[in-house]
This record gives sequence, C-alpha cells and structure tokens, in this order.
Amino acid sequence: MKWNDKVNARGWKVPFIGKSLFQIGKELRPRIDAVIMRNSLVPDRALIDKSHFPWVSALERQWQDIRDEAVRIRTVDIPSLGDISFDHGRIAADRRWRTLFLKGYGYQMEGNCALAPITAALIEKVPGLVTANFSVMEAGGHIPRHWGMTKGMLTYHLALKVPREREKCRMHIEEGETVHVMPWEEGHSFIFDDMFNHEVWNETDEDRYILLIQIKRPCRFVGNLIQNLFLWGVRHSRFVQDIKRHIDRESRK
Repeated sequence: MKWNDKVNARGWKVPFIGKSLFQIGKELRPRIDAVIMRNSLVPDRALIDKSHFPWVSALERQWQDIRDEAVRIRTVDIPSLGDISFDHGRIAADRRWRTLFLKGYGYQMEGNCALAPITAALIEKVPGLVTANFSVMEAGGHIPRHWGMTKGMLTYHLALKVPREREKCRMHIEEGETVHVMPWEEGHSFIFDDMFNHEVWNETDEDRYILLIQIKRPCRFVGNLIQNLFLWGVRHSRFVQDIKRHIDRESRK
C-alpha cells in the first residue's frame, strides 16, 4: 500500500461518511482557504512583513536565552519528527529532522516546557499561537519540497544556532517564478506562508537550531471563525492525537 493510501486508511471514520477528520479537512481545504484569504488582513505573499506582528521583537530580544535553553537539550533527546508523526512520513523520512514540541493545538507539553521555562513563558504571549517547537536539522539533513496544511496559518522561524557555512544551510521558498533563498542568521527571524512550496537543506557538518512557531493568519471575523473550526477539527484528528500520545508516552518513561 502506498503511503498516501496508508494515511487515508488510518484512524476513526465519521459515521455514514467513511472518512476521517483528517481526510475531510484535506478535501475541504481549498474552499476553507478561499474564505480565509478573502478575509485576510495580511497580503497573499510567500514572505510576510514582520511589522504586522509586534510580538516578534520580544522574541528576538531574548533569542540568546531561548538558544541556551534549546541547545542545553541534547540532540539525541529530541525525537525525529518522522518517529512521532506517521502523517509527516513523506517529508520527515530523513530522521535528522528533530522536533521538540512545546505547545500545539491547545495542548501544552508540560515535560518539554519544563526544560525551557523562559521560552515557554514567551510563547504564551504570542497572539494566535497554534504550535511552537524547537526544530533541529542535523548535519547533512534534508526536507524535500513540500507545502503546508492551510492558508489559515503562518510560520515563524527564529534562528538560534546556525552552522558557520550559512549559505549551505538554507530554505528555498517558491513564489511564482521567484525562489526566495533563506539562510538563517542567529538572532534574526522571518515569517512565511508555508502553503508556498519550500525545501530545506543543511549541507554542513553542524546542526541548525530554530524556534518554529505557527500562528493563525490575522483575519476579519468570518475568516477567524473558519480558522477556529478548521483548527478544532485538526486538534481532534489523528494527525495531532498521534503526536500527543507519543509525547505523553515518552514523558512517562
């Protein structure tokens, strides 16, 4: 069975429909995204101006404190995303992409937050936060070209620890005929719409650490209502519940 078929075959199915919340959400996504974008308060661009988000400056001011908490956690103690989320299987096949979740879809990972109390307190002040994690790309790692879940979320990267050969550790974001080449720079951050195709490489012998946050796209009332309904479905889908069960299980060991 192909990976996509396995994804669709998994999990509880809605009675009389025979599909999971995950499948239903994917099928409805184009119409949901259309409503969200008609109500968006920020432009439909790959890169979003940080001036729309006043909270960014607070994170950048304390980036060193966040970095110290992140790198204090041994890389081997941060799980590979592909090991905790089957649904990320295609893009997380390279187990050198590691993710330590702090918060996601209304769930707080208490054990992980205890390892990074300064960061945990700071993310509580981010309006519209959906997920927050330390994302580690080990030396030689690669995330293939892909796109995200919904136009209803934007992704924030704060660079914490970057290889010396910055140009060899980068993300490409496609926007029409333009490819934005985005190497990370320690203490600096950017916000992008991950529904634009993007790909990541770390072609160095050092690990890269970032704080990765997903937020709700700023929208007017109707768009915000649709976002909330969509994210409620994602929260209760196996996509999130599988990750939560794995983290809870590991925290009890």
